[in-house]
Amino acid sequence: MTARPDLAGATARLAELAEVIDATGDPDGRGVGVLRDHGLLGYTVPADCGGAGADTAAFLHAAAELGGQCLGVAVLWVMHCQQVAVLAEYAPEPLRSRVLRSVAAEQTLLASITTEAGKGGHMLTAMAAIDDRDGVVRFHRDAPVVSGGAQAGAFLVTMRRTEDGPADDVVLVHCPRELSDPKVIAPLRMLGMRGTCNVSMTVDVEVPRDHVIEPPGGFARVTARTMAPLGHLGWAAAWTGAARAALRHVVGHARRPAGGGPAIRRDDDTLDRIALARRDLDIAEAMVAAGLREYEARTGAGRDRPAFQIMINNVKVAASERCFAAADGLLEVAGLGLGYRQGDGLVLERIFRDLRSASLMYGNRRLLRANGRLGLLDTAACSFAASGPLGRDEG
Repeated sequence: MTARPDLAGATARLAELAEVIDATGDPDGRGVGVLRDHGLLGYTVPADCGGAGADTAAFLHAAAELGGQCLGVAVLWVMHCQQVAVLAEYAPEPLRSRVLRSVAAEQTLLASITTEAGKGGHMLTAMAAIDDRDGVVRFHRDAPVVSGGAQAGAFLVTMRRTEDGPADDVVLVHCPRELSDPKVIAPLRMLGMRGTCNVSMTVDVEVPRDHVIEPPGGFARVTARTMAPLGHLGWAAAWTGAARAALRHVVGHARRPAGGGPAIRRDDDTLDRIALARRDLDIAEAMVAAGLREYEARTGAGRDRPAFQIMINNVKVAASERCFAAADGLLEVAGLGLGYRQGDGLVLERIFRDLRSASLMYGNRRLLRANGRLGLLDTAACSFAASGPLGRDEG
């Protein structure tokens, strides 16, 4: 029976577990267990496949709520939802229905394998190629970073179509765990974001040919229209949720009366930092809201336009910078005692470490450079004449 989504129950449980998840790196997958036990792995699965059918706005709200308790688990969940969306929009039948029904009924975690040694996380190219013969696809893949790799029930893996083909001729392969011989080499010891359960691993896959996903336009189109927008919006929502939690932490201590326990002095510097944090978070959330409107307003080729891609990239860049800046300023006024110290329910130091990763995840410099190239194609970049989020016509 499909578990009914219980976001409130999941966030309450994550609040209890966040400290131990951070301290241990969560080798037992407690965070994934919370998502599974509370029905959230089927949250965005379409209703026709037995899922809750949550829309994009509900997805972003849930990402922010989860991010406010354990950012690593929230980001892992966003990446799972990316894979759900890819299967829902691009997988051929009967693969689509079969896999998504399993995700909803069994609360299966879907992991993504896009990294390769020597290539990093560049999603639009692949070095290793599939062996496609007699209706069966076989390949070996080394993966330096896989979020949730030890807990995943299936993987979506980017692979080169042929050994001698170009690196950007990429297909996506659905690989059930039982057909992938996954071997975890080691957990990755990260500064923060330990709830993502990042591991290095290998897979040796042998799946039927119908597990290959190759829609018209190829994987680049899948990335531009679905994976990148949902990833950037979902991550940004999770970051704002975490930064809001940091703000609540500081404001709560600043409100305490003298003698009411550890408090933060309500001097001018504290008031300035709180004001700046609110400003930064309002800007980040406004960017997410604008990105959501544009994503929902466009379908298909409308998401290929340079202006849309630039905006979605800017959501990620702006939110990552603003949320970390807010946490950094709040930690400054909280000081060593309430900001930089671990344990005893003090969340600010953990949120600070987790948010430091935000600009590094599909790095901001790479996105800004891409935006520079796209900006040369956006012929109405300086116009506010007709359409777009501010009445701008688009090239």
